[in-house]
Amino acid sequence: MPPSGLPCICFFALLAACAPIVDNASFSANPHTMRSGDLLGPFDGVVVDAEAERPVAGVIVEGTWAFHRGKGLRGPLYSETIAVETAADGRYQLPRIDDLPSGNTTHLVRFTLIAYRRGFVAYRSDFKFPSGEIRHDFSQHQNKVRLAKWDVRYSNHRHRRFLGGGEEIRKASDFMGQPASLELEGKQVTLGALDEGKRVEQAGPELQLLNASVLLTEEELRGVTGFGGGFQVARLPDRVQTESYDSQHFKAEGKGESFDMAFRLWKLSPSEAETQFEKLARELPAAKTTDEIGDRSLRARGGDVLGLAFLAKEKGLVVQLSCGTSQCSDPAMVLRVAKMIESHFPDLVVPESDIKDSKAKAEGGKP
Repeated sequence: MPPSGLPCICFFALLAACAPIVDNASFSANPHTMRSGDLLGPFDGVVVDAEAERPVAGVIVEGTWAFHRGKGLRGPLYSETIAVETAADGRYQLPRIDDLPSGNTTHLVRFTLIAYRRGFVAYRSDFKFPSGEIRHDFSQHQNKVRLAKWDVRYSNHRHRRFLGGGEEIRKASDFMGQPASLELEGKQVTLGALDEGKRVEQAGPELQLLNASVLLTEEELRGVTGFGGGFQVARLPDRVQTESYDSQHFKAEGKGESFDMAFRLWKLSPSEAETQFEKLARELPAAKTTDEIGDRSLRARGGDVLGLAFLAKEKGLVVQLSCGTSQCSDPAMVLRVAKMIESHFPDLVVPESDIKDSKAKAEGGKP
């Protein structure tokens, strides 16, 4: 007598329960449809020179799949990276990912494609360089990557930060380390000059990136929460640092995710900041208006993570915090951390564009 199909059904149901939840992709399946793509892949396309529209060989194309874990307010878990290189026809293919973590609160939240070859500006599927503008033209299939030639007026330091990527991308961009370091000392070294074996240094500041690290230190966080351990402090990996966005992730060493704390910072115009805050109010789980800090604020909660967001409208600043309940035992503690961050707003460097706008308004001119 053949075995009943019920155990098989249960077995496959169990497998499905252990597989990660795949979020909706923000990109289309191909350039000719509005149908959403598949974060799992596969991915294919062609890399061309933006000026000549000719295929570019030897370009490293790297795909990264990012996984988060948690209900409601989720935290980073890990990422998987696969890299390939374009051939003479400029085409690339990245396979569908099959090495997936298990867990019923695990989510595949994002796929990012990076394409880079020396002498060109890096391409990312999520943002553009140097503006930091969100990219909307990436597609899963038949994607066309247009690489622009490097302009010596660009900042090597900013480009290296924008590039990100895994081991293959880092190897290909190692040569940028020297000019990037010199720029941090207030000098700019053109890559063209380095390629010719000459050094050309020019005094002058680079465009200012928003720096959220000045808003909260490890010691200040421990002073509020009483945590006695150490932290690994880094930016959250899901978005690059720009003139209008930055983040900080305090990952507790040797502890679970419920001990982690993170915050995101946006520096926008007053109207854009209000729009960003309203977006958080719609998206954060169990969000409730509190108006206890800034011009507007809210509290949220998802699983063992407490959240808070607030708006300082005239400054154009929006802050979103998330803190595990083992680090922040109650909402009042999260509020104290938020007020600590707010107290450091004067330490933020105002981006150059804002300075120019303020001067223009003071002189009665147009920004």
